[in-house]
Formats: sequence, structure tokens, C-alpha cells
Amino acid sequence: MSEIESPEIVRLGDEVEVVIDKVANGGFCIARHNGQVVFVRHGIPGERVRIEITEISKKFLRADVIEVLEASDHRVSAPCDYAGVCGGCDWQHVDLAYQRELKSEVVREQLGHLGGITHVNGKPLAEFEVVPLSFDETGLRWRTRNRYSRIGDSAVGMKIPRSHSVVEINDCLIAVEGSVALAQEKVHLGRGDISTAQSSTGQHVVVDKQGGPWLDEEVGERSWRIHAGSFWQVHRNAPKVFVETVRRMSALKSGEKALDLYAGAGLFAASLAGDVTERGEVVAVESVIDAMRDARRSCSDLPQIDLITADVNKWITQIDEDFAVVILDPPRAGAGLEVITEIDRIATRSIVYVACEPSALGRDAKYLSEAGWSMTQLVGLDAFPMTGHVECIALFERF
Repeated sequence: MSEIESPEIVRLGDEVEVVIDKVANGGFCIARHNGQVVFVRHGIPGERVRIEITEISKKFLRADVIEVLEASDHRVSAPCDYAGVCGGCDWQHVDLAYQRELKSEVVREQLGHLGGITHVNGKPLAEFEVVPLSFDETGLRWRTRNRYSRIGDSAVGMKIPRSHSVVEINDCLIAVEGSVALAQEKVHLGRGDISTAQSSTGQHVVVDKQGGPWLDEEVGERSWRIHAGSFWQVHRNAPKVFVETVRRMSALKSGEKALDLYAGAGLFAASLAGDVTERGEVVAVESVIDAMRDARRSCSDLPQIDLITADVNKWITQIDEDFAVVILDPPRAGAGLEVITEIDRIATRSIVYVACEPSALGRDAKYLSEAGWSMTQLVGLDAFPMTGHVECIALFERF
């Protein structure tokens, strides 16, 4: 009887040759080596590549592409000198249109596998496509909020993926112009990371320890005065497009009631207030005190908005009234079963879900489906070009 050969033992730093199979959530692609799943950075589906093993676990390996042996037609020269080194981008080596195709595949896989979704927008899920925020999108100079690691008192940098190590940079091509230079001006002051923020009105500041200074943001015909450190959508075009999409899906009418959960500084609440008019009501709930203070300051002219500072998970179990529409923009982990169960109890017509993580949307879509809700509309927006992230806005209606 012949001796059975043992599988090849893989060690950190080993170099092996693989063929990239498909894209995975999170800016990776999937390959296999000796039957084991490998999450690979810097590859493109269909490519034959040489990879270096960077992490080993019982269930999978992680690796980086170090040589492309057979390149995809979608591979391009990365515009940034730090692409493939710093952790700011995942897809600079991929042409922009194909990046959106990869993100479309990720959304379809996550919603199909985790959410059981088969059809949306009146079509099979397989036809769903992520679209750009604007027709003139270049994939560069879009990020208005940025954070850099301080290197001593002379330079700034970005962290290397899955590491505490930092690579020094003198520019970041997805950040708005001048962001790195602004951070470098302040590198000798204080300690810790340096964050910058640019408003739609052109203010460009370093965020201080108190979360300030103030910024003036404009979306449509409304203005917000917020702390520079408060949450705000990072793509310069995102607030406008998100608001238009949420308003269209909500289809609120004068006199109706809406609930805005995880309301932040009131971006959606203030925009929806005009739809319900003073005859209606928008209840906005947010746990971050500074964000709610910003909302109160910016929405003081709208008596139909009721701003509540509270933890959504606790507050929603205590409310005993119905809302025609519930809008929610939860953290990356999603809303979760308990919150979804309460939303099912109080939403009468529709739910508009804003999601920055397709896997979380998939899980929550499953909970909503089990409660009798169907995802009837879905918009996928490439609000984070060059990265593995994607924004989805979904409409759920009772079936």
C-alpha cells in the first residue's frame, strides 16, 4: 500500500501560485491553495498570481499579491504611490467601472446568501448593479473626512492593513486636496492621530480635542452647523444623493409621521420635515450627544421635528405609537434582531434602510422577511471609490 502524501504545510512568508476565483466582501478576493480558502489582497478575479502568505488560521489564509503572472483586462496602473502598501484603498489597481461590478457582485452575494433575496426592483437580484454618485466621478479627491497617524513631530502616515505599522505619506489621492498638507502643519502640536474635515462650503480644518471647530454644511436648500468631529457622510456628493434617494423611497406626505433612527446631526430628519410639513411629525433618535446638539442647532426652525437623545435599542422598546415610515442608518454592524422586531411593531407602511455594510443589510433583511417585509427597491451607490466599501439604500414594504 502506497504512502499517502501529506498536504503541503504553509508557513508565514511562503510564496505560492494561485488563480483568483472571485471577489469577497471587504476588499479581498478569494483563491484556494491545497483546498484551503485564501483571502487575497491586490488581485482581480481570473488572474493567475504569485502570493505571499501573511496570516494563517485554522479556517483560512490571508495573502498579498507579489507578482501578477496573467493579468486581468481590468487591471490598471494605480494612480497613488502608496497603493498596495497603506490601508486606505483596496482597488486602485482595478479600473473604476469594474470596481463597481465587483461591488455589485458582493452586494448580490451578501443579500442572496444572508438575506434570501432573489428579486429586487422588479428584477432578479442577479441584475442588480452598483452605480456612481455622479457621472463625473473619477474615484479620486472625494473624501472630506480623513484621519492620519502622527509620526513623531515631523510627518504623518497611514496604517498598513491589519497592522499597527505606519507608512509615511505626503499625499492621499482619495482625500480632498490639501488634507495631508493641513495635517502636516499641525503634526508638532499634541499627540495621537490627526483628523481633518472639509465642509461643502469650503472650510478645511483640523479637528480639535473637543470635536470642533464648527463647520457649515449645505445640502439642497438647507444648512447645518456641526462640529468638525461629528459624523457626516465622507464623500462630497453623498449627502445630496442619499437625501434624494431616502426622500423618494419614503414618499412622505403632508401630515404623516416618520421615525429617523440613528439620526446623527439630522440630515435625513430635516430633509423629510419639509415633506410631512408642520401638519406632520418627524421623530429623530440619536445616542451621540454632540451630534444631537448639532441637530438641535441646525433644525431649530422646524417645529415638526422631535429630537431625542437616547440609545436606539433601549428607546424603541418603550415607544407606543405608529409611524408611516421608519428610516434607519445604523452602525456598520447593522440594527440587529431586537431593533428590527420593534420596527416591525411600529412601522405601518414602509422602512427605508441606509446601509454601509452589505452583510449587515443581508442579515437584517432576513429578519424583516421573517416578519413579513419584502425588499422592493434597492439602490447601490459607490460612495467609497477605490475601497471595498459600498452604500446601499433599501426600501422594505409589507407583503
